[in-house]
Amino acid sequence: MKKKYKLCLFFLVVLFFNICPVMSQAQELPSGMVVGDDKGISVRKDGRYLVQVNDVLPGKKWHTTISMMNMEKDIPYKLSMLISSPRVTGILDLSEAIQMKITYQSKLVYEGPVSGITKERNLQNAPLDLGVFKAGDSRAMEVDFWISGEYTNKDFSKKNVMENDWIFYAVKAKASTNVPKDSNNSSKILGLLPKTGEEWRQAILYTCLGLFFLLLILLVWKSDRKKIVDKLNK
Repeated sequence: MKKKYKLCLFFLVVLFFNICPVMSQAQELPSGMVVGDDKGISVRKDGRYLVQVNDVLPGKKWHTTISMMNMEKDIPYKLSMLISSPRVTGILDLSEAIQMKITYQSKLVYEGPVSGITKERNLQNAPLDLGVFKAGDSRAMEVDFWISGEYTNKDFSKKNVMENDWIFYAVKAKASTNVPKDSNNSSKILGLLPKTGEEWRQAILYTCLGLFFLLLILLVWKSDRKKIVDKLNK
């Protein structure tokens, strides 16, 4: 019987790791959704835009403009952006030392470390909603970077490098978002559901995790129960 339980457990583990992770993988950016910066660097097909900083000097400031445009004829897309965990080497953690300010559609949407994490916001976990792009729509994201002049040569005695990916992803948006007047209850329920592709993938992943652990607990409980029954029968 122990072999039987081990085989069942092995099957559940294989099933979990072959199905659930697929839900968390980033989707390719649609070919009609074009994203790139003012230096001519385009976002890759998988939606990744590399932010790389090498040997920044104290007090340095720089600016980047990221343009986004929907080139499709009749397909609207809902665009979002997520910041990956930075890869840092050197004496100084540039992901915390470098500050940035993101302005989108004349509104300040983020200000803090380039890591994307502040007390108020975490762009590594909660994507930045860039809205719906209808056919032909184009917008720009203005990003200002700077590092304090208070750092000394000691902080830069060895090469400091910081890399992280900004991940842009798009999902098809509905042509109309009008809600009937008599559907208040339905709108409340819909408000509780995931709204973006990433949120759906996370919800499915967490559901898979919950089901996996529930099956594991039931399996262990059944095994322990059988042992108790066997002892009582003796």
